Amino acid sequence: MKPTATFNLFSIAALLGLVAAALSMNGVAAQQPAASASQPVSATPAQEKRPPLVINQRIPLPGVFGRFDHFTVDTKRGRDILAALGNDSVVVVDGTARIIANITGLDVPQGVLYIPALNKLFVSNQGRKGNPSVTIYDGDKFQLLKTLEFDSPDNFRYDEATKIVYVSIEQGIAAIDAVKLERLPTLFKLPEHGESFQLEKNGSRIFVNLPIANSIAVIDRKTGETTATWKVPDARTNFAMALDETNHRVFSVFRNPSSVKVLDTETGKIVVTLPCVVDVDDIFYDATRKRIYVTGGEGFVDVFQQHSPDSYTLIGHIPTGLGARTSIMWETRTRQGMTIAVPAAGPDGSGAILRAQFID
Repeated sequence: MKPTATFNLFSIAALLGLVAAALSMNGVAAQQPAASASQPVSATPAQEKRPPLVINQRIPLPGVFGRFDHFTVDTKRGRDILAALGNDSVVVVDGTARIIANITGLDVPQGVLYIPALNKLFVSNQGRKGNPSVTIYDGDKFQLLKTLEFDSPDNFRYDEATKIVYVSIEQGIAAIDAVKLERLPTLFKLPEHGESFQLEKNGSRIFVNLPIANSIAVIDRKTGETTATWKVPDARTNFAMALDETNHRVFSVFRNPSSVKVLDTETGKIVVTLPCVVDVDDIFYDATRKRIYVTGGEGFVDVFQQHSPDSYTLIGHIPTGLGARTSIMWETRTRQGMTIAVPAAGPDGSGAILRAQFID
């Protein structure tokens, strides 16, 4: 069945309470033993008075049930775009807290990517019902433009210089011409389905999390070769990843035990380990404030201040809601912040999103 877009326009009341319910994990994550709750370092009195981020808006998503996956944003129009994996849909919420679109008929959507310059939305459908694909929509009315078949697609990354969208699939990292909307012959093969990955902007490398091998693969996208594989001996199941290219650091989050491993991208050496919130699925690096934001299903956002490439302090452990594993960092001309997805946040079991602003 081809995915179609349906639209729901209605006002959303302010959410006064957050009802949390833990959701089961799928795939590799579901096979891992439960980790113990994290125990963050106590904040200083100054940090308690001025938290690094403040949640200033809770937006219920009535009728949107089940587990959530990844986000993308349209900052020009103030839209959050969320893969409602458990609902087989993609939900679009505008700046006035209205659900302006609900793209339905999808097949377990996981990754979403909006490209402002092209005004196109890419959605990865894992395909547990038999339709693994990347579906592509226009960014105005969310009409379907193209369907490309892939084997278990997941995360997206966009190379603006070459206009290529990279997507993780069962066999490795595949590529799409974002202008022509055509699948390219490029395939960077991996020994397992890669999870989060990051592209260098000033180089040709791709860093990829391999959660079964407890490793990070390094691929040269010019030659297609895997130039290194960095094994982490004391932790398992790394899903989320962020990159500080300026300081030659990659941040890979392992779930067992819950920790951020900071690695030198020139040597692969682990320079520091940061215990963090449990059940993480997204991490972001804020180069302006030199901070790391980590969202975990345990129900917190952990914020680390970077003092140097090898020195970090936990400065925030902000409550969100059980199951709030996924998020997106965004920036406008006047503000920076993040949006966080909370499943089963409403009394009827429907979900919600939290919009938070970064505080200097």
